Amino acid sequence: MTEKDIQKYIWDHKNDWKSLLVNARFPTNEKSDNPTHLTPAEAMFNLVVEKTRILYNSLEYLEFFGCEVPLRKKGKSTIRADFLGIMGGGNGIAIIELKKGKKTERQSFTELLAYSGHLRTVFAPMGKMDIVYVIIAPMKERIVREAIVNCLLYENMRTIALVPEFENDDVSTLKLNPWIPSFKEIEQLTNSCFSERNFDVFKITWEALEGEWSPEKGVKNPDEHMIDRMNEVSAIAAQVMEAKGINGFVFSTQSFSETRELLPLANGLVLCGLNPYKATKNRFLKTERNLSVKEADNIDIVEVNLLDIIPELEKSAKNENIETNFLGFLSLAWDNEMTGIGFDIVQTLTKSLDQESIITDYGGFNWDDYQSKFLEDIYCHNFKMRLTGLLRKLFFEYAKLDYDYIREYGHEEHFQYADGDIPNFLVDISNSQFFVRNFIRRLFNPYYEFEDDFDLS
Repeated sequence: MTEKDIQKYIWDHKNDWKSLLVNARFPTNEKSDNPTHLTPAEAMFNLVVEKTRILYNSLEYLEFFGCEVPLRKKGKSTIRADFLGIMGGGNGIAIIELKKGKKTERQSFTELLAYSGHLRTVFAPMGKMDIVYVIIAPMKERIVREAIVNCLLYENMRTIALVPEFENDDVSTLKLNPWIPSFKEIEQLTNSCFSERNFDVFKITWEALEGEWSPEKGVKNPDEHMIDRMNEVSAIAAQVMEAKGINGFVFSTQSFSETRELLPLANGLVLCGLNPYKATKNRFLKTERNLSVKEADNIDIVEVNLLDIIPELEKSAKNENIETNFLGFLSLAWDNEMTGIGFDIVQTLTKSLDQESIITDYGGFNWDDYQSKFLEDIYCHNFKMRLTGLLRKLFFEYAKLDYDYIREYGHEEHFQYADGDIPNFLVDISNSQFFVRNFIRRLFNPYYEFEDDFDLS
């Protein structure tokens, strides 16, 4: 039985495609009985399962409109889509790639992205919500399995894999079963990620501009217009961070008027992102060298080499990676990109008709250290806190579970809200400095009850 045989069989049964889909049994949510103890890996596993469930159910209404479709560009090589379809009753063109064997399935994502690139040109402007990626393959290759997980969690692409099953290699017995990653596969991607020292902080400050951005001398607090303006800066920063796939948070800050002589650059934009290279460093040290999170935090990134992370490099580029620590360079370049985002936003949004430029400055920290800086983070007005990327998704995943649990069982057994200090509506915690900071801490140590317990040593 060849791929062509399977392709023909599916196309011949396009009108009763639903009969090829099994009545799938999806895993139950991890520890959903009490969200207090939910770990980030469990929350992310639940997200992946729910996304797969929704997409699989919608595939029942898939309507095929193409088979072996050449997507030509004049003067360019031809690429072919195994199937094209429309999500009946829902939005999106489905690109279906069929691979029968383990070796050929490695090419599936390359071909899917090529097809989607062409469709995005034909139907410009298309967004991520407008394409559904469907892979029909054995799902034996690690690289393909990881690609599916990354698409669901980080890239926010509508992606699903279907595993073909046969009896006695008979194409007429074909059934398609949704592939769901194991909890262990999700856990391996998130292990040790959410240490507060893996979150890099970039604070861009600019002059007070009294009367416009900050209070006049002798006035203690900014007025509502100033607060709205500072919140608008962070809102736009959050949009940029989201578009760039940065997993973190952002807020604006303003020094108290009493400190104006010490801090003439009173206004600040604080961008904080989960540095993927530091997270990878921690994950390696924990899984391969059995270090605790605290021990991994205290090891500088330059003490780990790309050869440790991608051992396959040793065959062709061992000396190059011994001479130069590229992991450290990647981390530094990531930090520089974040700083550039902050400067660009501040310089753009402070542009005015009566002043050519303003004075700005910059400081870098990690989130753990930043919170201990009295003048930077305590003796100041901190405005709305906005989450981006995976942190935004996890925040609402936790918050929805929290509200459901407290509504049914009360707050006494929920450690984070045991004192009952939770607003009636979820919207009131979504940008709160207090609640969002506690959420970030919760990701680092889901089991904390009291401040003194927040030590993983």
